[in-house]
Amino acid sequence: MNEFTERSPENKKELFNLRHSSLRTIIERGFGILKSRFRSIDGNSFWSYETQVDLVFACCIIHNRIMGVDPNDFLLEEICLESESFRRTINLSQREEREENREWITKREMIASTMWNDYNTQRN
Repeated sequence: MNEFTERSPENKKELFNLRHSSLRTIIERGFGILKSRFRSIDGNSFWSYETQVDLVFACCIIHNRIMGVDPNDFLLEEICLESESFRRTINLSQREEREENREWITKREMIASTMWNDYNTQRN
């Protein structure tokens, strides 16, 4: 992401990668915070899928309530530092998988083209 801090994306691939990376970082950080705060969702679960979905939803609600009471919660700082090294490790394996899977590459190209067209329309 450092490559985009001082300039705008120049093509659809750069725009897609910028937005994908930004979203992924936010999602990883969110799940990292939830897993640290609520150990019951960290690891293998014995609950059904539906129960797991409800559990994560309930944890999000509780977390948001805690943040409303104490927005300077120590857990947020801790997770932000840990997520950077974790993200670097995951990105390597996912790049390899993405190159092997042509179907996903095609979908990515379609999404990137749509994003790029919308981005250029908004700039003009």
